Amino acid sequence: MNLVLAVINAREGTRGRTHEHIDRARGIATRLGGDRNDFDTEFGPTNVEIHAASTAVELRDAGLALEVAQHVDASGLSPERQSRFLLDVAGAHAQRRHVGEATAALMEAEALAPEQIHEHHLPREVIRDLNQLSDPRIPESRRNLAERSAVI
Repeated sequence: MNLVLAVINAREGTRGRTHEHIDRARGIATRLGGDRNDFDTEFGPTNVEIHAASTAVELRDAGLALEVAQHVDASGLSPERQSRFLLDVAGAHAQRRHVGEATAALMEAEALAPEQIHEHHLPREVIRDLNQLSDPRIPESRRNLAERSAVI
């Protein structure tokens, strides 16, 4: 519930409440002792940090998001969860205008869970932003990704 509340508060721009809920979730995850996937919840320290990065992106705090992301090893989570994490990493890089890093994260996310990249609104927004930053020299790999995601 704390992670859900953190996301809600981040979307509302309530920075302090967002961080309170992330901190509470960190405490619970620490007591749990490790990552678990009971009833497909994928809860644990890794998922809390993924949410910390995601909410930082939502709050337009790319620096914090990238700092948190550096310490996350999501390889033990489902491909869909890993892909979603990479989407947030791409979003943070895009906010910083790190076009190459954002593109690489999107391509890695697509390799893990293509349907998530092609159907979700967030990657489309990131791809559009990156293409605007690169226009008129959009790399072929990102142009193809944009086509697969129905951005172009």
